[in-house]
Amino acid sequence: MVFLSHAGTQRISGGLLYQFTTFGEAAVDVFFVLSGILIAQAATYQDAGGYAIARAARLYSVVLPCLALGWLMDVTGPALDPMVYAAAPFFTGSAGAMQLASSLLFLDHNWFRHAQPGSNLPYWSLCFEAWYYLAFGLLVFAKPPWNWLGAMMAMLAAGPKIALLFPLWLLGVACQRRIAHWASTGGGVSRTTAWALLLGPVAAWGALHAWDPVVRGCYPFMQFEPGLECLVAARSDYAIGLVVAAQILGVHALAPTLWRWLRPLARPASWLAGASFTLYLLHDPLLHFIVATAPWPPSHWATRALVFLLPPLVVLAVAEGTERRRRAWRHALLSIARLLRPA
Repeated sequence: MVFLSHAGTQRISGGLLYQFTTFGEAAVDVFFVLSGILIAQAATYQDAGGYAIARAARLYSVVLPCLALGWLMDVTGPALDPMVYAAAPFFTGSAGAMQLASSLLFLDHNWFRHAQPGSNLPYWSLCFEAWYYLAFGLLVFAKPPWNWLGAMMAMLAAGPKIALLFPLWLLGVACQRRIAHWASTGGGVSRTTAWALLLGPVAAWGALHAWDPVVRGCYPFMQFEPGLECLVAARSDYAIGLVVAAQILGVHALAPTLWRWLRPLARPASWLAGASFTLYLLHDPLLHFIVATAPWPPSHWATRALVFLLPPLVVLAVAEGTERRRRAWRHALLSIARLLRPA
């Protein structure tokens, strides 16, 4: 969805599939809730060291190759067509050494910082996600009261913009805890309630949005300015998060029924999911580079074909060495950690 929201813009594809351009932020809200579920589930069978290594492998298996490829495209692309990059949001040139270091440490959006590695606008969410990993790890693995103190210190270091959406991520954790409780006790909700959880929030959110549409004045990837405007804008994020959380609980309760319909899709969906992080982190530099190198305008059918078909193909190839190999990355990071451990 994020890929389509960027590929569908006027400057990239002449506005083909422009209907998707307003859903990019909502898709990241969905991602935050899903991430909270998956990380909470993983933490139930990991110790502190295993959790840290797994999270680092998940991030850096994709971050390192995608930052390198993005930097290469951002260096060569503007020389071919500077106008494409002049229209890129917040693009100030290819990332220098200090910017790359900031991105590698996920410091681009702490407090009042507002930066990104070249043309890679979606990188902002990783600078939120990494701090959520840290705060949640402290909550789970540190002893009381240091766990709460450590998590609060992590959010203090991250700053108000990142802390503002941490409860959205924790919605996913709450979903995982509720599902685990149902599994251990044999509890749950009735089918009627499950269908209401699945369908009701969507109808409620649609009605609320039609009655009181949110016109956002700020987004998380923009520079943070204290005031009510960002708080008001965040209500849209939380509305979507609550819808997703309710639907996840409904889907879990309906799993035996839904599984019969969805089972044929399980294997291809799982395989495609193995490239989703790479798609998210590489598509924006790739889109700008494609438009800069194409000899046709963005609205030409050939450019549109390249914009919508080439990135998924490139990403599937790159993913073979990134997230599909994160077990190898995890072993490599574990070996480095052992070498650095004091004798």
